[in-house]
Amino acid sequence: MSEKYKQRSIIEIMNDVLSTIRDYYDSEYVYYIEKEEDDILTIYEWCAENVPWQRDRIKMLDADQMPRWMKQEITDTTEADYSVFRPLDENVTAILAAVGVHRGGCDLSLMRAVLPYISQAIILQKMQKQQEYLSYHDDLTGLLNRNSFVGYLAEVKQEELRALGALSVDINGLKNFNKEFGREYGDEVVIRVGEVLEEYFRGAMVFRLTGDEYLAIMENVSYEEFMKNVHGAHNKLDNISLGLVTMGYAWEKIDIDVDSLVADAENMMREEKQKYYKHLKKGHHEPIIKQDLLEDIKQGNFIVCFVPKMDVMTEEVVGAEAVVRYHHKDLGIVDPGKYITLLEETKLSHFLDLYVFEQVCKTLRKWELEDMPMLPVSVNFAGATLREESIAQKMLALVEKYRVSCEYLEVEVSESYADMNQEMLAETSNKIRKENVRVVLDHFGAKDSSFSILSIMEFDGLKLDKSLVTNIVGNDRSQIVAKAVIDVCRQLGVHVAAAGVETQDQLNVLKELGCDYAQGTLFNKPITIDTFEVRYMKG
Repeated sequence: MSEKYKQRSIIEIMNDVLSTIRDYYDSEYVYYIEKEEDDILTIYEWCAENVPWQRDRIKMLDADQMPRWMKQEITDTTEADYSVFRPLDENVTAILAAVGVHRGGCDLSLMRAVLPYISQAIILQKMQKQQEYLSYHDDLTGLLNRNSFVGYLAEVKQEELRALGALSVDINGLKNFNKEFGREYGDEVVIRVGEVLEEYFRGAMVFRLTGDEYLAIMENVSYEEFMKNVHGAHNKLDNISLGLVTMGYAWEKIDIDVDSLVADAENMMREEKQKYYKHLKKGHHEPIIKQDLLEDIKQGNFIVCFVPKMDVMTEEVVGAEAVVRYHHKDLGIVDPGKYITLLEETKLSHFLDLYVFEQVCKTLRKWELEDMPMLPVSVNFAGATLREESIAQKMLALVEKYRVSCEYLEVEVSESYADMNQEMLAETSNKIRKENVRVVLDHFGAKDSSFSILSIMEFDGLKLDKSLVTNIVGNDRSQIVAKAVIDVCRQLGVHVAAAGVETQDQLNVLKELGCDYAQGTLFNKPITIDTFEVRYMKG
C-alpha cells in the first residue's frame, strides 16, 4: 500500500488535531480526555515547544487535585484555560481543553465543532481494534483462535527453533454438558479448561481451535519441562472432574515440522478419546480397575517369571528378561494381551511395570545376600509407563530401597509406542540412563523400526525383533539387515541380542553374524524365578 493511501493511526490523527488547536489558541497545552466521574479513561496531550509533558502527572491526580477545567466547562475567553464538555455515555464525559492560553478573546466554536468528531473517531478506532482482536482471539475464552494458528503456521521460522512441544486437548462430552445443564454451564467448562491451560502454558501459545478442542504450542522448551506442564495441566483438570478432557502430545528437537508435530499430538488425542468412549460404553471405570489391579498385585496374582538370555558362542546363561503372568482365581493363567492392553488404555500399566521392577530389585538383592552369581535382568516398560511423571525417580527410589547395583538392571523400551516419537523416547531413555540403569532398544527390525533411532538415542543394548529372526535361515536379505545392525551396534559399543530363537539353525546363523546374545524357546519358555535359580544358578 502506498504512503498516500496508508491508514493513519488514531495517535497520528489526534496529534494533528490537537496541534492545530494549540496553534490556533496559542496555548501551552491541549488535552482531549474521557473520564467516568473522577476516573480518567482516556487522555491525549499536545504541548508547545520547550514545555514539559504533563500527561502522566494528570492521570495520577486525585479528584480534589484536578484543575478547574477538568471539573467544569470554562467558556469565558478571558480566562487562562478553556474547556468544553460533551456527554458520551452514562457518567462518561469527553473534555477538550486548551490550557495556558496566550491569545485571549478567542471564539470557542473550533473546539465545539471538533469535539464530537474526535469522540467519534476514537469510538470507531476502538471498534476496529475490537474487530481485529476478535479476528485472532476466541470471544468466549480470550485465547488465540484458529486464524491465529493459521497465521502462526505461515510465519513461524522452523529452522530457527531449537525444540517444539504440542499439546492437543479435547473436552469429553461438551454437548452433553450443554444439553443436561444448559449452555451457560458448558461455557463455564470451556472457560475453565482454557484458564488451566493458560496457567500451565504461560508464555506459550494456547489456541481454542473449535468448540471443545484446544492446542498449546511451546517453543524452545526441554522435553522434561514440556512434560511437567502437560502432567500438571492434566492432573489439575482431572481434579476438577475425572475424565473431563482427553490429551495428546508430541515433542521434537531435530528436523522440526510444526504441521507434522501438531498432527501427531492430535492423532494421539483422538486415539485416547476412542479408548475413553470405548471404556465408557463398556462401563469400565478407572478407579475400579485400579482397585482390582492393586488388590491382585497385593494377593500375588501377578507372577514374575524369567526368560533366560544366553551367550550365543557358549550357550551359557548370561542374564534374564522379566515377564509377568496373571493367575486369575477362576480362569487360571490369563493371556497377557488380555489385561496388559487394558492397563495401557486406562493408564495404569505403570503400577504393574513398577511392581515387576521392584520384584527384580528384590531378587537381585537376594542373590547378592545369598552369594549367588549376579546376572543382569531386564524389565519391559510400556509407553504409558515411560510417559509417567518422575518415572526415573520412582525407579531410583526402588533401587535405593533394596540397595542393588544398577549395573544389573536393564529397562527395555521400543519404537513401537504409538504415542511417543523417536525424540520423546530418546529423552525419556536418557533420564533413565542418568540414574545408571541400562536401556535396551527392544523390537528392532519390527515394522515401526527406523535406523535413524540409532543416531538419536543413546542405549546400552539392542534386541533384534522376532520377525527378523524367524526368516534369518536361508534368507539373504534378513541376514544382510541383521549383519548391518550388528556391525553398527559394535561400532556404537552396544551389545546385540536376538529374540524368538526357536531352532539351532537360527542360532548358528546368528553366531556367524556376530550376535552376542539370544533368547527364545530353543533355550526355555518363561519360568518362575525359583525354577530359574535352580536350573541356571545353583548347579
